[in-house]
Amino acid sequence: VVLIGPPAMAGKRGTIVGPALGDSFSVLFESGSVFNISAANIQDAAGPAPPAPVAAAPVAAPAAVSAPAASGDEELEFQAGQSVVLIGPPAMAGKRGTIVGPALGDSFSVLFESGSVFNISAANIQDAAGPAPPAPVAAAPVAAPAAVSAPAASGDEELEFQAGQSVVLIGPP
Repeated sequence: VVLIGPPAMAGKRGTIVGPALGDSFSVLFESGSVFNISAANIQDAAGPAPPAPVAAAPVAAPAAVSAPAASGDEELEFQAGQSVVLIGPPAMAGKRGTIVGPALGDSFSVLFESGSVFNISAANIQDAAGPAPPAPVAAAPVAAPAAVSAPAASGDEELEFQAGQSVVLIGPP
């Protein structure tokens, strides 16, 4: 598919992964990133070329995002506009964001200061007003094993490790 919007993504090519919340689809790009894109901004790559992008007038952010009704009278764990801190996955722990709304499964769409929106499992989200997430526990120091000598390869080179040998990484922290 080819995106015809939003302006920053116009002209990008991707592959539909599947349906997303509302009238959106998850689109996989060559970079490996997956974004939920409104169907109105997606065009079949076999169709006519998208029109040249036109500078858009600034659009005011919506005052509030209404979340789809949950089944029954259940209240969602997080509400649109709520400030949150991620406690996982490890690469994103400590990042702050704002809840956009519920996503598929037990996930929520989170908007970060960079403008990126990711669907994050509720188990990895904490209210920013709540207690600070626990400090990461440092792994117990592991003594470095003595160098393993392998049979000499062609020449005088001696390998420190052998193919198939199990190793434990002790760094970086």
